Order: sequence, then structure tokens, then C-alpha cells
Amino acid sequence: MFDDGLIVSSAASAFNNIAVVAPAFLWNAVLCLPLFVGIYIVGRYFADRLGILPYITRARAVFWTVVLTAIWVVLIGGNYDVLRDGHSLLPWVTAAILFVSSIFVGINTRALKLPIWYGKGTVSLRLRWLMNVLVFVILMVPVGLSDTLNWWGPILQICAIILGLVIGRFSGRQMRAVSCVLGVMFAATIAVLMQPELFRFGQLGNLTPGHLVWFLVVGVLIATAFMVDVVNPRGRVHQSAYVKLKWLFRFVVLLCAVLFALTEAVPIFIATVAFVGISVALSVWHSTELPDKIQEILLSWAIICFGVLISVPTITAIGILLLGATRANVPGGCNMRFLL
Repeated sequence: MFDDGLIVSSAASAFNNIAVVAPAFLWNAVLCLPLFVGIYIVGRYFADRLGILPYITRARAVFWTVVLTAIWVVLIGGNYDVLRDGHSLLPWVTAAILFVSSIFVGINTRALKLPIWYGKGTVSLRLRWLMNVLVFVILMVPVGLSDTLNWWGPILQICAIILGLVIGRFSGRQMRAVSCVLGVMFAATIAVLMQPELFRFGQLGNLTPGHLVWFLVVGVLIATAFMVDVVNPRGRVHQSAYVKLKWLFRFVVLLCAVLFALTEAVPIFIATVAFVGISVALSVWHSTELPDKIQEILLSWAIICFGVLISVPTITAIGILLLGATRANVPGGCNMRFLL
């Protein structure tokens, strides 16, 4: 009765049974729905009245989405005691997310002079450097503790951040902001799918239909926003060939989505998102021009749904604010049906 294995098995079974009807991330979003609606309506109203609506830009939304996703990876995704096996790629995935995020942060903070100012003008340069180093070391403590599966885990995560910041700040190169944030979001989505119990899904067995559908929603939005950002409309594909190719890709996407629902496999999910991206790229390439602000609208919805997936309402609120600011400049709406 008090055997350890029996207790653990019973707890796991109870966890799975409740998760079948209760995907917590989705119900959290439902509970937060009045807050989200208020942010969309009231937030845009006050931003317009205060004159800060022009400051709610795509660049700021992308920057803070990347930062908050990196913080989420450190604080939420670091309990490796529940891995299904002792050999996992998850530490490398989280390190890659932190590395790319750090490069992006370093690029966008080049104008920030080092050392960051602390105290009055009488504080010496050496003391300011020491205070900056001390603050950085304190911030690296949770980063190191986020990966204790192996002895090299803390070293990997800390080095990923330090190397990323150095490359981003001193390399002189730039990154496509939208592509970067969508890549970080997609990698975080893959990490959740690899080990759902690790990122607080509460799932030790199969995922629920709510989880699977929302994974597909996030993946489709990320692929669509990415292709709209990187592919230019050319009007090159003949109409008859375009119709046949679109129906082919629709069938392939549907088939991959069904296989993903049956297998919950990461490669099938990646294939589904890839075929969606190819289909959207074909639609964009076939078009002669894109509707105004379609990039911002798709990016906003991708951020909103991604914030729901990882249960971070702040990220969802950022997407809602960006959507509200964009909609204010597009009163007639935006037709996106041609992408389907």
C-alpha cells in the first residue's frame, strides 16, 4: 500500500486523468479573457489619449517578447528532474534559445553605454564596473540553476548568454527582428512539445486535444507570419498551377496535422509547420501586393497565442497592445483569406 512505485504510479494516473479534461494553460487564458479584452479596448483608448500609441511599435513588442521568453525558459524550464530519460536534447534547446535571445538583446542594446550608471557623479569608474559585474553575477545564478541535470549544464547555459551578448554587442551585425522572435517562439514551442511536463503542462502521458489544437494554431501562425515577413509578392505563379499547388499543400497539411494528433511527434509537427509555410509562401509569391499592416497583425496574433501556450499573460498582453495599435491604423480591417 505504501510502496513508493505504487504511490508514484497512482499520482501519475490521477494527473493524467484530470489533464484529459483540464488543459490548464487554456483554462487560464479563458479566466484571463476579461483582462485581455480590457487591455485591447481600454489600453488602446488610454494610449491614444496619452499620445503614446505611436510608441507601441513592432520593434518594442518583438524585443520584450524575446526577453520575456528567455526569462520564462530560465525560470520555468529548468527542472530536469522530471525528464523521461537521462539523455535529452532539451538542455541544448534551451541553451540555443538563450543564445539567440542574448544575441538579439545585445544587438538592440548597443546604444547602452557600459558600465551602466549607478550612483552619483562621484562614484568612480572602477566601482561602477564592480557594481555592474556583481549585478550580472547575481542574474547568472538562476541561469546556472536552471540546468543541473549534468555538471556541465550550468556552464552551458551561462556561456550561451555571455557569448550571445558579446556577439550581439560587438559583432556589428544585425538580425531580422520578426524572424528572430518567431524563431525563438518556435524553438520554445518545440521545447514544450519535447517535454510537456517540464514546462508546467502537467502532462505525464498523452496530450489532450486542447494541447494538440493549440500547438497547431501557434505553429500555423508562426509559419504564416514568418513567410509574410521574408517572402515578397511577385505575381509570378500562373493561376491554374497556383490552384492545383494550393490544394496539394492543403491536403499535405491536413494529413500531417492528423498524423501529429495521432503521434504527438516533434518531427511531424515540424513537417506540418514547414508545409504550412510553403503554402503561405506560395500565396504571397502569387500575389501582386500585400494588404496594409498584415505583417504586424499576423505577428500580433502569433505573440498572443504563444503567450497563451506558455501561460505568460504578459506576452499575450504585448501582442494585444500591438494588435490594438495596428488596428487603429487599419480601420477597414485586413483581408488575409488569400493566404489559406
